[in-house]
Amino acid sequence: MTERLPQKISRRSFLTTSGKLTVGVIGVLAGNTGLFYYGAMHQKKPITEERPGNWVELGELEQLSKMKGLDKIPYEAIIQAAWVKKEVSGSVYVTRDENGNLLILSPECTHLGCSIDPVINLQVNQTKEGYYRCPCHGAEFDAHGNSVGGAVLQGLDTYRPIIENGKVYIDISAPMKGKMQRV
Repeated sequence: MTERLPQKISRRSFLTTSGKLTVGVIGVLAGNTGLFYYGAMHQKKPITEERPGNWVELGELEQLSKMKGLDKIPYEAIIQAAWVKKEVSGSVYVTRDENGNLLILSPECTHLGCSIDPVINLQVNQTKEGYYRCPCHGAEFDAHGNSVGGAVLQGLDTYRPIIENGKVYIDISAPMKGKMQRV
């Protein structure tokens, strides 16, 4: 019987074969990882009705459209900044501008951030138009949030109403700066 003996392999041949095998295994693993990543990034995601956390619902458009005068609407929201979630609560004043459009005013005085209060027109100057007054330093704002006197020149910040699916939202992280009073 002839017995076959294993062939002798040179060191160079062994290292070449081992290198090719290692590169092949790495290629297969990298290819699989790439396919899984591609699949995860391009899978169809379900459509959700989630709003950004900084959007706050103020109410139904129909209800706010029928509103006359001034309403103080409280809100609560959960804002996520990086990995930290923070509960925020506050309120806004909702009224109408000269053209009948929704006007959403911040309740914070632009002087030092004190909370302003609407003043009943009979309390001060007998005008038909209401206005706001800061209890801290006496700053005064007209019914549209413009500064009309006191320690501040800048009007109240406003929020742009976002109307979606018959509801009115505001982005509490993006107030628009009030107008500056001309001196």
